[in-house]
Order: sequence, then C-alpha cells, then structure tokens
Amino acid sequence: MNVLKLIIKQRHWVIACATLCILCLHIGDIRKLTGFVEKDQRHRTQLIQFLVQNNVSRTLEILGATLSSSNSYIDINHLKGALHTSSSPFYESDYQTVAHRFGLSPDSSLFTDAINHKHTLWALDYDRTEPRVHLIAGNIQAPNYVETRFDLVPYFPRLNFGSNTILMIENEQQEFFMPSGEPANVTFANGQNNSNNSNNSNNSNNSNNSNNSNSVHPLETESTLHFTEAFLWNLPFFKLNLDESRYFHLITVPLPQLNAKLLVFDNMTTSVVEIIGVLKNLIEIILLLGVVYLLMQAFSHYQDRTAKALESDTLTGLKNRLHLETASSRIAQEQQQEQPRCVGVIAIDLDHFKMINDKYGHHIGDCVLVRVSEILLESVRRDDECYRIGGDEFIVIIKTEKQSDIVKLADRIRTKISSDQQLHNKVSGGISASLGLVDLSTGQSIEEALISADELLYQAKHRGRNLVQSSI
Repeated sequence: MNVLKLIIKQRHWVIACATLCILCLHIGDIRKLTGFVEKDQRHRTQLIQFLVQNNVSRTLEILGATLSSSNSYIDINHLKGALHTSSSPFYESDYQTVAHRFGLSPDSSLFTDAINHKHTLWALDYDRTEPRVHLIAGNIQAPNYVETRFDLVPYFPRLNFGSNTILMIENEQQEFFMPSGEPANVTFANGQNNSNNSNNSNNSNNSNNSNNSNSVHPLETESTLHFTEAFLWNLPFFKLNLDESRYFHLITVPLPQLNAKLLVFDNMTTSVVEIIGVLKNLIEIILLLGVVYLLMQAFSHYQDRTAKALESDTLTGLKNRLHLETASSRIAQEQQQEQPRCVGVIAIDLDHFKMINDKYGHHIGDCVLVRVSEILLESVRRDDECYRIGGDEFIVIIKTEKQSDIVKLADRIRTKISSDQQLHNKVSGGISASLGLVDLSTGQSIEEALISADELLYQAKHRGRNLVQSSI
C-alpha cells in the first residue's frame, strides 16, 4: 500500500520515465525494422535493375545479331514478336531522317557504327493510329535500310493492376505505356514526374514543391493510374488509385538502348503493414499510459479529498482532532529542516456557549462557531494552523520568531471575538472567549502542551473569562 501511495504521489515522474523507456524501446525497434526494409529496398532495386538490364541487353543483342546477319529480306515468322519489316534504298541524304528516328545525330558514334558495322539501332515508336507503342529495329545494309517492327507483349509478363508488380515504360517525351504497348494516363500526387528524378538509393520520386498532382501527357486510353506518394518513417512508398491495402516501392531501370526507362512498382505491402503495426502498438501503449496517468490523477484527487474530509471539521472547515494528532511529527520535522522558531499553542474556549445554544438555538450556535473560525483564519498567517477539536473548543498553533508575538496574537484573537460586529448581531451583547497559551519550544510534546494550555484556559475562566492565561 505504501508503494502504491508513493507511485501515485510521484505519478508525473513514473509516467514520464515509463513513457521514455517505452519510446526508446519502440523507436529502437522501429529503426531496426525500417533499416531492414530500407536495406531490402536497396537489394531488390539492385537485383531488379541488374536482371532487367541484363535481360533487355541479351534480348536486343540476339535480335540485333539475327537482323544484322540477314540480307535485305527478313523472315519475320522466325522472329519472336515481329509484326512486319520494310526495306527501302538508303542514301547519304537519308542520314538525318534515319538518325533522328532513333534519337541520334548523324555524326554520333552509334549511328556511324550502325553504318560501318551493321549494328542494329533500337527505339520505341508510338503509333497513334492503333494506339500502341512498338519496338522498332533499324538495320543499315547498304544500299538498303531495313526496318522491323516488334510487338512488346511477348517480351513482358502479362500483368494487371491487381498484380504484385506493376510495370510501365516511359519514353523520352515523358509518355507512359503499359508492357502491352498501350498508353496509360499516369499522375503522381505530392511528387514530381519520375522521369525528372535521378536514380538514387531509394529510386523514388522526390517531393514536389507544390501539393498539386502532376498529370503527364494524358493519352486516349482506359488505363489510368494515379500514384500517391506516402512516407512512412522517412521511407517512400506509393499507393495506387488511393488503395490503402497495397504499397509499392518504385524502382527506375534505365534502358539506354531504347532511350527509355522501365518503371517497376514493386509491392512491399507486407513490410509496410509490419511497420504500421509497430507504430500502432506504440501509439496504443502511449494512450494506455495516458489513461493510467488520468486514473492515477483521479485517484490522487480522490485520496486528497478524502484525506481532507477526514481531517477537516465539516462545519467550520478547520482542521480537526485527527489532523492534530500528527502535529508533533510535522512540527518536529519542520524544526529540523528550517531555522528553529518559537512555537506556541493557544487553546480557545467560548464563554457561556451552552447558554447561547439554549437561548438562540443550535442554528445560531453553529453560525457563531463558523464566524469564530473565520476570525481565527483572518488573524493567523498561512503557515499557522487552526483546529476545532470539538464543541466550542479551538486550538491555534503559531510559529514565530519571538515569544512576545505569541502573546500578542492570543490577545488580538480575544479582542476580535469580543468586539466582532457580526457576533453582536447574532447574539445580544456579543460573546467572549477564554484562552490558554503555552510555548511548545520548552521541549513539551504537542499532547503535553495541549493539556497545559487547557489547564491555563480554565484558569482564565475561573478568573472571570474573556482573558488570556499564559505560561510565558
């Protein structure tokens, strides 16, 4: 029980320490988890970039070798995804046209190699009549130029918006296409167009200065993707079409052979759910600590009110005899902690109070007791103590620098009671009080001082009442 009281008394420090410990533990767990997720993102990024770039390079190399080794006639039936091929005479005047078709200049080394060594040129060509993007291969086989058009579908897995991985192709004009070749309407909210970003370790979109969504070259198509960037503990993720159930990590794979990029939206929902779960647990624990603190606060207030009610007189609000019993230990403790001072005990008893009750009734008697209590509180200082120990008996414990101040206070109380106008209004002729005064600094206990003060009080009554009898 004592431990519980101590915890409640020091509840601010207890809750603060508990919150700090829990925060440290959970933040450590969150950092460890996010560090693992970040490392996993980097690993998956490197792996996917390597696999895609290697696969694209090998595929283009094989197709290029096949096309370069052929004569002007190419059998498209033996080429995967080949749609049709065309051949036309190639003159020096055609250099500019052909080079521009592949995003090159006639003086570039790639174009020169294509002429001299029959290297295949590659590019993505958007056919607005279908509409669809195709892969085109250009072979300069003097005196002819041979161009072959390929369908992209055979070279990409069949994916839809519900798949764990979403693939998109972005060309130099910042147009987006699905792996099937169909154009797609793509918007990025709270982020810049990915084509403007460098390929950093997170391979994500940097935040735009504005919060408006940026629409990138909308094309006539039913495929519309709205990506919203969301940061979780500084880790960037994307949500597709405001779907809160899936989170993607964006990986950008440069395809320099095609002057394009492959955007890979890698599903990392499991990692996000795990991080969110840890964050929710932290929030729940903090809320629980808040509830515990409120309960401790309420219990403390209840305990204080109960203690105050038990140690206070219900009529006057002064401290009662129960609180007086602890006065000795409190005064002794104060004397040890502070500069020793004079401590006086004043016992007060109203004269002929029984007659007032009999003549005016208990209601007036109670009003007299309340008013006397107010006079006592008005007469003493904040660190002095006033008690009603029963009936019309009062005790005042005063702490002062000089003994003479104790005597002066006792006489001031007596005078105020006898001359108080409110008491005169309630009782004809007013009332008076007899007081007994003892100096507690002589070494007496509070119990002994009370007995001595009580004896002095009755001496004052025998001497005629409305007097102060002092041992000082």
